[in-house]
Amino acid sequence: MRLTETEVSFFHDNGYLLLEDVLDENDLDPVIEEYSTLIAERAEKLHNDGQVTSTHTDKPFTERLLHLAAEAPEVTADLDIMRARGEATFNFLRNQKILDLAESFVGSEIVCNPIQHIRAILPIKESERLPTPWHQDAGVCWPDTDSYFMLTIWIPIVDATLENGCLQVLPGSHKFGLFPHAWNQAGLAVPPEHQPPDLTPKELPIRAGGVILFHNYTLHSAKPNESDTVRWSFDLRYHDVYQPTGRPYYPAFLMRSRMRPEACDTDYETWCKRWEFALENSKGVQAYRWKR
Repeated sequence: MRLTETEVSFFHDNGYLLLEDVLDENDLDPVIEEYSTLIAERAEKLHNDGQVTSTHTDKPFTERLLHLAAEAPEVTADLDIMRARGEATFNFLRNQKILDLAESFVGSEIVCNPIQHIRAILPIKESERLPTPWHQDAGVCWPDTDSYFMLTIWIPIVDATLENGCLQVLPGSHKFGLFPHAWNQAGLAVPPEHQPPDLTPKELPIRAGGVILFHNYTLHSAKPNESDTVRWSFDLRYHDVYQPTGRPYYPAFLMRSRMRPEACDTDYETWCKRWEFALENSKGVQAYRWKR
C-alpha cells in the first residue's frame, strides 16, 4: 500500500494516521489461530490440573481468555511476542503490507524494533490492570534514541471500539519533544502537569484490519475496556537500520533492505534462539530511564 502525499502530510502535522482496511483475513487469521491454539493448550492443562472447571471451548476468541482468567489469572501470563514466539507472529512482523507502510516513513532499510507487543486487554471490571496511561513511545526507550524517529504501527486484530478500549491520541503533541515520565499505578505515564494544555484528545475506534501509525513523540493512551470481551492488538515499531533501538540488550531484525536484500535472511528458528538468549542474559537490566 502506497500512501498519498496528503496522508503523509497529515501524519507529519498531527503525529498519527489512521488507515482502514489495510490488512485482510489472510493477514490476521494466522495469528488469531496461533493464539487461539495457545490458549486452548493452556486451557486443557489448567483443566487437567483442576484449576478451571471448564475449558470454554464454546467461547469465541474475543471471550475465551476472559472466562479462563476468571478462575486462573495466570492464563494471561507470557502471551507477549518475545515470550510466546509463534511462527505466525514472526511472519506477521515482516508482513509486506506493514513494511510498505513503514517504508513510507523510515526508508528502505527497515528494522523491526524489539519493543514490540501483543496486547490482550481484559475488561477493566475483570482485571487489576488499569488502562494504558498517557505516554510517548520514546519514553520507554533509552536516551540514545531521543534524536531519532521511530514509527509505531498499532494493529487491532479484533475491532477496537470506544467500549472495549480503543486508542486515543493528542494530535500535534509530537512537536513538543519528550515530556518527563513517571511511574504510577497504571504504568509509565506523562503526569497531567507536564502534558500540553491546549490539545484535545482524539479517540480512534478502528475495525480489525485497520492500522494506526504514530510518531514516537506522540502522546497516546487507551480508553478503559468497559465491554465484556478481550481487546486484542499488536503494537509494532520500525525504524532505519542505522539508528539505535532503545533496547540494545534485545535483538532487532532487518526486515527489508532495498540495498542488501540478501541481508534479510533471518529464519524463524534463529529469531527464536536470539530471543531466548537475550531474555536469559538480560535479567536485571534497567529497561527504563525513569526508575520505578
